[in-house]
Amino acid sequence: MSRFLVLANPSSHGGRSGRILAYLQSIFPEGEFVILKDIEEAVRLARESSGYDAVVACGGDGTINAVARGVLENRDMSLKFGVLYTGTSPDFCFEHGIPIDAESAIAVLREGAVREIPVLTANNVPFFCSLNLGMGAAVAKSANRLRPKFGDFLGTFWAVLREVMRGKRYDINVNGAEFRGVAHALVTRISRIAGGLKIALPQLADDEYALWLARDVSRAGCLRLLFNMYRGKPCGEFHILRGRTELSSPTPVALEYDGDPHGSLPVSVALAERRLRLIVP
Repeated sequence: MSRFLVLANPSSHGGRSGRILAYLQSIFPEGEFVILKDIEEAVRLARESSGYDAVVACGGDGTINAVARGVLENRDMSLKFGVLYTGTSPDFCFEHGIPIDAESAIAVLREGAVREIPVLTANNVPFFCSLNLGMGAAVAKSANRLRPKFGDFLGTFWAVLREVMRGKRYDINVNGAEFRGVAHALVTRISRIAGGLKIALPQLADDEYALWLARDVSRAGCLRLLFNMYRGKPCGEFHILRGRTELSSPTPVALEYDGDPHGSLPVSVALAERRLRLIVP
């Protein structure tokens, strides 16, 4: 029988993880559950775990990112990563086909396959959804406050609408090329951003990733882009990247990845040397 270490964030989704923890333990007896004190502990326990077939994140995006990072840093190259999602914006799960209801997710852990997925890094720290600049960082900050009260879709929608109406623009330098009048920029390998927003991501090779830009657009143009992104229709401007990408700006530009703020530009983006062994249906 496989052995699973489940690292659970009891405060995820306003305490939802804590409320369903006893239920998860009852239907998943082969999991060894650890209640996390903080995100740093999630990284450390995943990094130091030994004797398990897989380490499972039980929580939202922050827990997923921390546990997955620890798995990538573990010396056991065969260690797998699984998800029991209890957060507010399940973009990682939707992108990889992982169910968000507990019983189906546990069935995937028991019976699923392993997919080795390329992982991006920002200043050598892995991220697993997208890195956002400018408007995206402001939206993430507001949406994190609004989602617990209004839900994933409405919380993200109101946060985006607020930033569109503010109309801030940025000049961003990408490997020496200057892009002026940028309303929003993101670096990613997946199509889902947050709260139902999607980009029509082109097919990427394993050594490629995408820079997506919305620039030289009015407030009305941003609203049209927003409408297309909720439908997953082509919009914005794509640049396919390989190797290491340096992003900077002559003025302060906030950045976030995977839903949490991480300072401001400059940032160096590249693919991690190791792939994540993700348990999927």
